[in-house]
Amino acid sequence: MRCWLMRELIVLIDNASSVARVVEFAKVVYGFGVKNLVLTHVYGSAAQQGVPEAFKIALKYSSSLIVLPTIKDAVDLFKPNNILVIRRLGPQVKPLTEFMSIDGRVMLVADGSDQDIKIEGSNVNYITPITHDIGNLGQLTIALCLLMNECSPILKT
Repeated sequence: MRCWLMRELIVLIDNASSVARVVEFAKVVYGFGVKNLVLTHVYGSAAQQGVPEAFKIALKYSSSLIVLPTIKDAVDLFKPNNILVIRRLGPQVKPLTEFMSIDGRVMLVADGSDQDIKIEGSNVNYITPITHDIGNLGQLTIALCLLMNECSPILKT
């Protein structure tokens, strides 16, 4: 298995309104060594208090935090080769283990309010790192654990 630290991984969190959620997502993302976190559609107290707190965390890890209005803006800016969208288990959702060896710039997307995101594009794949519905923060944590080669695959294929 390859180490993702040698690839460019961008984590995008969409649709967050809670300060605590933004802070927890930032801690998880930067804690795994990811250098690029993008927040889109951040509103309410998350925009006013959560974003500044996330910036503090980014500075602590010498990483970047980018805040944009929409997912489309982030995709246009970063131009990822592959977009992996974390979703609940369903008919179009594939196990993350199928994408462990993809190359290039990868954008890993999670919803900040535990909803399912829909993104159009030929390079978009809906994934789940685990069969249990543990919420998007938990799913993101397990996905990063797998992608960063920190744990063995959990999802059986």
